[in-house]
Amino acid sequence: MASKFAIFDFDATIINDNSDSYINELLIEKHHANRERQGRDHDKLSAVDLRRHILPYSIEELYPVYNWPTRMNAAFRYMAEDLECTTNEILDKLKEIKVNESMKQLISNLVQNDYQLFIVSDANKLFIELILDQNGLLDKFAGRIFSNEGFIAENGLLKIRPFYLDHKEDKLPYNCVYCCEDCGQPSICKREVVKDLLKNVSSRKVVYVGDGRNDFCPALDLKESDYYFVRRGFNLEKYLEDENLLGKIKANIKFWSSGSEILNQIKFG
Repeated sequence: MASKFAIFDFDATIINDNSDSYINELLIEKHHANRERQGRDHDKLSAVDLRRHILPYSIEELYPVYNWPTRMNAAFRYMAEDLECTTNEILDKLKEIKVNESMKQLISNLVQNDYQLFIVSDANKLFIELILDQNGLLDKFAGRIFSNEGFIAENGLLKIRPFYLDHKEDKLPYNCVYCCEDCGQPSICKREVVKDLLKNVSSRKVVYVGDGRNDFCPALDLKESDYYFVRRGFNLEKYLEDENLLGKIKANIKFWSSGSEILNQIKFG
């Protein structure tokens, strides 16, 4: 019997939000609170303006020169030291994120049809596990989440450790040509993770679901019998079209906007 794998990105895939960027709402609240304390509540910045300038440029410019964990670690320090934002406030904010019902239904149907579920993401496990747990889905992915390690350091700060430090013998960033186009020092290469998951599996069925540019390289190792789901209107679709990359993919390429649309295109059995 064939082994069945369903591999998901997380941000803008399982959830519609970006878990790291979602805390920008908390930054907005802190900025406004600081202005009120300074007697400047009359000239509050709009939410749009704050989103444009939510973090100092010195932090924003870290990515894509450096990897995403480097940028987020600088952001967490800024939030704690400059905005007096606590770790608990950040984690509580993330608990607001919901997985919509059609995605829950897709996940449930995959499990019922004997698929093993995986998440491969450049976010971090701490945030992912928290959000899944809040939505009653953590048990569906337990032990099968591949992402940067998120943790609370001894000083109470949130920290993210790049994936490669725990999963590569040389402890160096990945050198995948496609990942390096997106980021100067990739913390994770999804192709390498997927190849490792599928090695020594002679008979398999794979469903891969993603939305971003770093979801392209794992498609290169999918077979004609596999499904590759590309989210409409997001960076992956644009990247595939702009760079004329669709012809490099052997898998059945499908496009999706909701979990129910994915479910309707998968042939179980």
